[in-house]
Amino acid sequence: MTKTSTAVLALSLLTSCASTFRPAPNQPTPNQQDPSTQDSNRQDPNQTPGNDAAEAQGAKKRTTVTAQKYEQDILDVPRSITSIDAQQIRDTGSTNIKEAVRFVPNVMITEFTARRLSFPYVRGIGSGQGDPAVATIIDNVPQLTTNTTNLPLVDVERIEFLRGPMATLYGRNTIGGAMHVVTREPGDTLEYGGRVSFGNYGYQDYQAYVGAPLSDAAHLGFSIVKSQREGYTDNDFTGNDADSRDSWFGRGQLMWTPDDRNEVRVVVHGERARDGSYVLTELNALRARPNHINQDFEGDVDRDVIGTSVTWKHSGDAIDITSITGFQDFDVDESADFDFMAIDGVRRYTQESQTAFSQEFRFASAEDESLELDEDAHLRWLAGVSGFIADSDREAANVYRPGGAGILFPPSQVGTDRSRGSFDDSAFAIFGQGVLELGEHVEVTGAIRYDYERKEASIRRQFESPGGTFPTASSDRKETYDQVMPRVSAAYRFDDSMTAYGVVARGFKAGGFNLTSPSGLEAFAPEKSWTYEVGFKTRFDEGRYTAGIALFHIDWEDMQLSQFDATAGGYVTNAGEATSRGLELEATANPVEGLDLLGSIGFLDTEFDRFVDPYATDVRGKNLPFAPEMTASVGALYSHELADGVRFRIGGDFVHVGDFYYDAGNRGHERYQVANFRAGIGDDRWNLDFWVRNALDERYQPVAFQANPADPNYFVAESSAPRTFGVTLRIDLGRKKRDMSR
Repeated sequence: MTKTSTAVLALSLLTSCASTFRPAPNQPTPNQQDPSTQDSNRQDPNQTPGNDAAEAQGAKKRTTVTAQKYEQDILDVPRSITSIDAQQIRDTGSTNIKEAVRFVPNVMITEFTARRLSFPYVRGIGSGQGDPAVATIIDNVPQLTTNTTNLPLVDVERIEFLRGPMATLYGRNTIGGAMHVVTREPGDTLEYGGRVSFGNYGYQDYQAYVGAPLSDAAHLGFSIVKSQREGYTDNDFTGNDADSRDSWFGRGQLMWTPDDRNEVRVVVHGERARDGSYVLTELNALRARPNHINQDFEGDVDRDVIGTSVTWKHSGDAIDITSITGFQDFDVDESADFDFMAIDGVRRYTQESQTAFSQEFRFASAEDESLELDEDAHLRWLAGVSGFIADSDREAANVYRPGGAGILFPPSQVGTDRSRGSFDDSAFAIFGQGVLELGEHVEVTGAIRYDYERKEASIRRQFESPGGTFPTASSDRKETYDQVMPRVSAAYRFDDSMTAYGVVARGFKAGGFNLTSPSGLEAFAPEKSWTYEVGFKTRFDEGRYTAGIALFHIDWEDMQLSQFDATAGGYVTNAGEATSRGLELEATANPVEGLDLLGSIGFLDTEFDRFVDPYATDVRGKNLPFAPEMTASVGALYSHELADGVRFRIGGDFVHVGDFYYDAGNRGHERYQVANFRAGIGDDRWNLDFWVRNALDERYQPVAFQANPADPNYFVAESSAPRTFGVTLRIDLGRKKRDMSR
């Protein structure tokens, strides 16, 4: 199939959805009519009781988000934003962020078997090493590394996916955007339930939750998940499956509202994951025999994560105050075959740990108050300070074993090449935003942030051989980075169902230090960008149809690019300049009772304007890595009542990912498509669903990197997940959102 025909097919699929319904503002999440979830049909708390039936139906279709740090209709946000609610997560069977955001245009999340390595790319912006370029935020607490981001989607109320620089309000690591995971608050009545799933490859997933009020002011909630499966990849050398997964996850929370003005929420979560190792092998061999490797050594990846957030909100007469305190701790211990062959040649051992503390204080005009400048001008404002401290320890050891001597390396290289590093990172920021409403139709927003970040690194490298231990390099470095980041936007609201906007924003990502890298590349510079975007959003027929379009252009300076060296491992370097431009369309519809449709399509054109890669190749004009030329998705869910509230549901989705490249030299992967289907029956207390993921058994290689310095064409890769299928039984008793009206 040609690129043109593929584009026409994807666009026609999206258009066919849009022609039968009236399309959402960057928002592919229609609330389902299925009564099996009470939350999806909950009335918007901003709506006034007493509306007629049509108005009430429209109110249920509105989507409230907190993208600008206060609640507002998604239509009023002058940015590209997609909100994925709990009902869509449930209806699509999504178990993690990567699965949940597959309907978001111009987004690609690369994920290794080791779940700690999950890297989102948005509009060509991303990072496979170092700090992420697209931040994951859990209950308003930014996750400083990818090690704490890829967690189970249990008790999640919604995911807000913001595309484009978000640093003015969200801080570091948001040069490409932000994914804000909002977990569900406990209810005001006793609630309990669970879910059990079984599938092929020995898949087992058990979830349980309970919530209860301790008093009128205090509410508790707990949830726990046990999940495991066998590996998808066979190791022909040992006869074992090599990439199994096994994990426990839990979350507990306390909500305390001592009076009408104050609210305190404490959330603690933790995970213990014991996974198989990376299943990397030569790319062409993997394409010939997907999900097969031939390695003498099978490693593993152990990850332990703890996260805590404490949020205090005070509602004043004129000023609202918010305090958000975060704590994160993780430990990773992994081992892998590093020659990727059935030779006892090279093994890689890695240990990494981090403890981080973050704090934000925010002051804002009261929820229902704004500063009246004159009769037709009102100002809503926000200001705050934030900061964090993070201490990390990392160790990487390449063990050159006798079996590889004379084949992969000289006999004199038998031994261990070990790198140890201690990294201290601290930052402070001050930020503010003003939203000026001019009459009924015009809104102008100005925001600015000043970031100051200090990084220190102490790195020691040595070679350990039978003849002794020999230091090879040492480095004690410190650096400071600071940047002013403005953002300006303007929006014109034709009415309460149609908005046009434009935005200009500065993006920034601090530099840093590599634990392992070729000589001369121990440090890398900050990355900066300017993003220009215009868009249009609409909603009509009481919100049953929504649509959005956005066009953008991004200019980079010193783009941070992930590289790999077979001796040093992964590291970060700077590309000179790069450009990304594109178009995004999203739509949702509820054309008839019981039928919900959604679709999205994104087109992307990226290129390096100035960059010489590690092999001294000028790659000007080549595409950015992991930036597909086109992404598209369509989905449908049909629900029909059988009797006494019991409904039958059937649905599916189709995702297309266009041609993309693994590296700056443009070693590429052809387009691929993934189809998923679900069918089930249930009511508001129980559901039984049958599902199949990757129904067409599409085999592709989502991640690959160059792994031989002597051969720029030698790439190793991992296979995608094969077709999986199973059944899920869910029971929900007493689930109800806590009444906040008192």
